[in-house]
Amino acid sequence: MGDQWTNKEVVHLLLRAGFGVAKEEVAACLALGREETVRRLVSGEALIDKAPKLASFDEFHADGKKALDPLLLVDQQMYWLYRMVNSPAPLIEKMTLFWHGHFATANYKVKDASLMAKQNELFRQYALGNFKELLIEIGKDPAMMIWLDVNQNKKGKPNENYAREVMELFTLGIGHYTEMDVKESARAFTGWTYNKNDHKVNYNAKQHDNDPKTLLGESGKLDADDVIDILFHQKALPTFLATKLLNYLATDTPSDRWIQTIAGLITQKNTVGEVLQELFLSDEFYADTNRMSLIKTPADYVAGILKCCNLSVAKGHAQAMRKMGQELFVPPDVAGWRGGASWLTTNCLLARYQFAEGIAKQMNGQQLNAPAFQPNQAESPIEWTKRYAELMGISDLSEQTLASLRAYADDTIVHTTQTKQKLTGLRGLLQLVLISPEAQMK
Repeated sequence: MGDQWTNKEVVHLLLRAGFGVAKEEVAACLALGREETVRRLVSGEALIDKAPKLASFDEFHADGKKALDPLLLVDQQMYWLYRMVNSPAPLIEKMTLFWHGHFATANYKVKDASLMAKQNELFRQYALGNFKELLIEIGKDPAMMIWLDVNQNKKGKPNENYAREVMELFTLGIGHYTEMDVKESARAFTGWTYNKNDHKVNYNAKQHDNDPKTLLGESGKLDADDVIDILFHQKALPTFLATKLLNYLATDTPSDRWIQTIAGLITQKNTVGEVLQELFLSDEFYADTNRMSLIKTPADYVAGILKCCNLSVAKGHAQAMRKMGQELFVPPDVAGWRGGASWLTTNCLLARYQFAEGIAKQMNGQQLNAPAFQPNQAESPIEWTKRYAELMGISDLSEQTLASLRAYADDTIVHTTQTKQKLTGLRGLLQLVLISPEAQMK
């Protein structure tokens, strides 16, 4: 492990392991060092001493209005966004979102915001925990059972939806199982039911197919737990999970060697947190080729801006994410969000620009004239540009972007004496920084 631990490495880690950067967090991480920073992230400890506690769902009030309604999806979305922005344990929230995409379940079929929130808590509980235990629990999660028709999976009439996705999307990937494996595992999963009336998950032995089965070369009177055990005997599983983790946290194009290194850690370590600890301590994670190489998800973009600008979460912020292509609790299908360049279609990019404009307008003179937003050399347009970029978690600007922002700052801030016009210039600079190509990357 190298000794390099500067503002550049800290910002890179915080953008990947959380949502946005706060100036106080960067300073704290620089003082803590790489090992202690990573240890705190993985253990769920606050990076800043005496970090404020999160308000519970019942305590949280947004837009100055009454308490949230747990049965309203929009209120659940707003509360999760609040957690992304304000959680003292950002990696837990980041991995909660990872599992939400991995085990993609959508409310348009579940039709119960409280069940979606319950599943969300399951992901948060196991965010950095044991993957096998999470896989066992998700099979008994009411939202997942509704989503993949587990109630319709009965002895003599197996429903293959859950069995297929367990192998294709959750553990092995396409090409590492056969259609017969899907049929056999569906039989093994029979017997589990969810009763919407009393909200209970039960196992009905009479509905379980107890006849012999053969799955991925292993035979017996297999049940749900046996299926999970057999899946974890497959070499494809750690490779599949390693690839997804690296795509989410490190790079769109991990080398085979890096994938196998992480796959080996998944096999050796007891928890995902231990795997991520090794990843975040590795020099490869901080390589220049991996910095600013991932397109920010709408969650990254919205939560990150709110955090950097120290703004309170409002209902419209969660709705803005939907326009950008990522509505919380409503992934498009079983495969989840596609990510990558799909976040930057014309409509999605326009939504980002509109959000940035709204944020800039929301910032008042007191906020923009605060010491944090002032460069040491107020007469230097390049210093204004660099300060705003730094505050928004952008450690590098291209020459082209830098030149454009510098010219704007020179015209509207440095050479403006009227307070009102200068405030307009400050808002404009913030907006331009937020819609820059670099602001879309992490």
